[in-house]
Amino acid sequence: MIELFTFLEKNKADIIEDLMERIPATVPAYLKVPKPELRQTLEHLLEAYGDYLVTGEPDTLTSVLRYITKVRAQQSFKLSDVLRSLLLIPPVMRERLQEEFRDNDSADARVQFNDAIEKFEETTYNAVCLFVDIFQEYLMNMMNEHQDYLKKTNQKFGVDLSKFILFKG
Repeated sequence: MIELFTFLEKNKADIIEDLMERIPATVPAYLKVPKPELRQTLEHLLEAYGDYLVTGEPDTLTSVLRYITKVRAQQSFKLSDVLRSLLLIPPVMRERLQEEFRDNDSADARVQFNDAIEKFEETTYNAVCLFVDIFQEYLMNMMNEHQDYLKKTNQKFGVDLSKFILFKG
């Protein structure tokens, strides 16, 4: 997939520009994100994405997605907002790939185009699944931290709230 990586590198600036327009237009929550912050996030994301595309190893992408998760969760983004923004990448890439192969009608070019789209979409969907796992892990960690805090606070004051919890069915 070196060809797809080369294509991604060559078109990165245009892809980022397209996403800078589409993301806030499609996901209103991103209107509150400063443009330089969004641009930087997209640059890091596409860099990590290219690495994942070539190596198949998600280490760099995992780091970037952990950062995105932490920042967007602190900004009170819904999971669906971030997912929707990630799912805007394939249509942008598809359009760029179509432009690249538009003038070449050969059977080999069609095969290359279809292979590139298939690989890119597969990588995107794997990345989205990875993001969902990371987001879920982040929320679970936040919940566990809060439970630990409550437990310590209750112990500090000698309160056992378990006696006060009533379940009505």
